[in-house]
Amino acid sequence: MSLSFPPIYGGTFSVSASVTSLPAYTARDRPSTAGAVRELTEHVFEIKDKKKKAWATLKLKSSARASTSLPTFLEGDKITGSVTLDLGSSEKILGVSVLIRGQIVTGPSHRDRRSFLDLSTPLWLKGMPNPGDTNPGAAGSGKLFGDCHWPFSISLPKEVILPDPAGKHGAVRTYTMPQTFLERSTRASVFYELSVHIARSTFRVDNNLQTMFVYVPAIRPDSPSRSRQLAYRQNGPIPGPDLDPEGWHTLRTASVTGTVFNARRVKIQCVLSLAKPLSYTRGSVIPLSLTYLCNDSQALKLVCTPATTNVCLQRQIYVQPPTAADARYMSGDAPPDPVLEIYRAVWWPVDDGLGSGSSRFDGEIHLSKSLKPSSNIPNFSIDYAVVMLPFKVTGFTAQSPPPLILKQNVQIATMFPKGPKPRVYSPPSYQYEIGDNMFIPPARGYI
Repeated sequence: MSLSFPPIYGGTFSVSASVTSLPAYTARDRPSTAGAVRELTEHVFEIKDKKKKAWATLKLKSSARASTSLPTFLEGDKITGSVTLDLGSSEKILGVSVLIRGQIVTGPSHRDRRSFLDLSTPLWLKGMPNPGDTNPGAAGSGKLFGDCHWPFSISLPKEVILPDPAGKHGAVRTYTMPQTFLERSTRASVFYELSVHIARSTFRVDNNLQTMFVYVPAIRPDSPSRSRQLAYRQNGPIPGPDLDPEGWHTLRTASVTGTVFNARRVKIQCVLSLAKPLSYTRGSVIPLSLTYLCNDSQALKLVCTPATTNVCLQRQIYVQPPTAADARYMSGDAPPDPVLEIYRAVWWPVDDGLGSGSSRFDGEIHLSKSLKPSSNIPNFSIDYAVVMLPFKVTGFTAQSPPPLILKQNVQIATMFPKGPKPRVYSPPSYQYEIGDNMFIPPARGYI
């Protein structure tokens, strides 16, 4: 039987997006053709008086797709906007400032919040000229009145310096800021907030005009091997580990022993390879190659098929509670965040030329555009791994099957690598949404 290579599917597949997700590319990845750059979206937030008149207005421009969505900022973007106060009468105000904060939240109490980013940008302080005053003689009076307007542009840092939990006392380390993370099924959240703080005199209540915003880090994988880039450019099949050894990471050979039909004892060797680098952009795929070796050809055909091969992407979230109460909650009364098997690989057979004692399959794991990128910051991390799970085949009984046959940690990135865009070589799996998470149900393999 001749084996044919599956058709190549240009581009990526469609998924439903959430408010905290962006496509796998940024403005820097888009082609610089006329009309290709989308204008920034304006967001407006107001504080109104009893007569429903806005007396404090915050305007922001961001990369969000709609003004009704949360403002969205990519790593390297500046937060640009303006603050306007429409004051009908003179008011004693001590200062107006823009505050930006990034926090990890693990519970309902303020003690369950840990800040990793705090920025304060003053727009006006007592003693400065009144921007709404047309009379220079009143400058610096300490009061504001009229139409006061302050534009601002604030650069977000790409990294933050925080205490290193694994280091000695007082040790610090540089961390990449994490993406906004809000999921109902997860106890921890990462959120960013921008607020305009209007400070008043001692006996008056301060005013705050605030909004959450989405932050997306720029995580770009290294370029793939030259042979794989050439295959992408020429719209051809990517070379496997035998033809492009520098372009693949091959895991240790794993052995699975068991019996077939309770009669014959067999040993199956599994050789799994992942395309280098071990960093993959959401909205693309993880290329895979798998070879089975077994002296029993009947067992090989029974056990080792695209339908029975269960290789998937796992996600694990680690949360360190900031309070002793939360620590007791985590250790005793509630289970930790579960390991999620979120996407399963699809496979197709390949003629490896090694004879009847082997079977080779190439495959890939589809990554949705809404997948949260890898993250590592004190008290919170998102880790991913490609794992091979035990066989579940009628007629085959494994001897002491381990929870995992193979495991390889990988990174999920937000930007495409430099060079040709990765191609998809298998049809997209049917997808459905549970809560705030995207799942792909078990696939039967594409042949």
